[in-house]
Amino acid sequence: MIGSLFILLAAAAAAGSAPASGGLFSLLPDNPLQGSRLFADKGCLECHSVQSTGGRVGPDLGRGRTSRPLLEIAGVMWNHSPRMEHAFRERHIARPKFDAKEMAGLLAFLYSLGSFDEPGDAVVGARVFRDKQCSRCHSVGGIGGQVGPALDRFAAYASPVYLTSALWNSGKRMSARMKEMNVERPVFEGKDIVDLLAFIRREGGGLERVYAQPGNPRNGERLFVEKRCSGCHAINAQGGRQGPDLGRQLRGTLMQVAGAMWNHGPGMWTRMSQRGVEVPKLTPEEAGDLTSYLYFLQFIDQPGNPQRGLLVYREAGCVTCHESVAGGKRAAPALTGEGDRFKSSLEIVASMWNHGAQMEQLMAEVNVAWPTLKGTEMADLIAYLFAAGGKEVTAKK
Repeated sequence: MIGSLFILLAAAAAAGSAPASGGLFSLLPDNPLQGSRLFADKGCLECHSVQSTGGRVGPDLGRGRTSRPLLEIAGVMWNHSPRMEHAFRERHIARPKFDAKEMAGLLAFLYSLGSFDEPGDAVVGARVFRDKQCSRCHSVGGIGGQVGPALDRFAAYASPVYLTSALWNSGKRMSARMKEMNVERPVFEGKDIVDLLAFIRREGGGLERVYAQPGNPRNGERLFVEKRCSGCHAINAQGGRQGPDLGRQLRGTLMQVAGAMWNHGPGMWTRMSQRGVEVPKLTPEEAGDLTSYLYFLQFIDQPGNPQRGLLVYREAGCVTCHESVAGGKRAAPALTGEGDRFKSSLEIVASMWNHGAQMEQLMAEVNVAWPTLKGTEMADLIAYLFAAGGKEVTAKK
């Protein structure tokens, strides 16, 4: 999977992507890797690497550092803005500017880097194949059972989505056969699927690799409804109630999401049968889109709290420049009481980034320390700025 990452990045950089709009979450990207082009064109790759490819000045962003919601990633960028500005100056690089759409694409790309598991371990995968009793029915490299098809054919696939779709589509039939054979149905956790695929690749032979395009979360959102998943599952309290709310409970990488689909298969099949719903089939492309959508649900921040945001606004020292008036004028533009000054949270994030150098200089002049935003504080701050655009907000501790 990781070995194919940069092939996918190159494909994403060459492909177009329609602006995300409509649907339950307008921030879901069409192509999560589209922002890779911005990452390169804006010079981010000069300082940061992705899976050891790129600069060494900043941290490697492909090492799980950005697997957090959008506004938390924006908060991390804010926290490190002074350090990055100093690096720009030392290297004589102009600070890159982003509009709201570009910022959305960049943050989606950074978040997508957390979806890829570390390379699988074939030795561990061999143990998974044995301990999970896959070998009772399936063979790899000519060794194993003959009840089910040989798994060697999956050795050619660089993307695990092919194995994912096969597990889902055959899951009900496989479970029935396991019950007949008195074989305990395996549970896949952590990197089990990635390690299993590494073992299949090692033993399956051949050098050919079949690559898959990155999953499209927006298509996955549509499939979630078309495949009738929304009849049982809610997304942040919108949808069915028979299954867990996936927007609040589902966590993990793409393969951990796929593992959760397998693990909870029997329960889902029972509920589908009770509702008279046929178990939907998934092509590899649909499996990629659906798992990408479910993964990206973690990218959408829960709504911020404007009362907590007011406390952040005060304690971070924003009022010193944006509210206090000295000599008849503010040191910086007013951010509250200005109606619809900003149209979206991404406009605020982009503006904070674009004006980072000026804000750092101004803070030094008025003796205000650069504030650090943790956890949901960026979301809370933005919620306050929108709420305070036309009304008073009272802080609640």
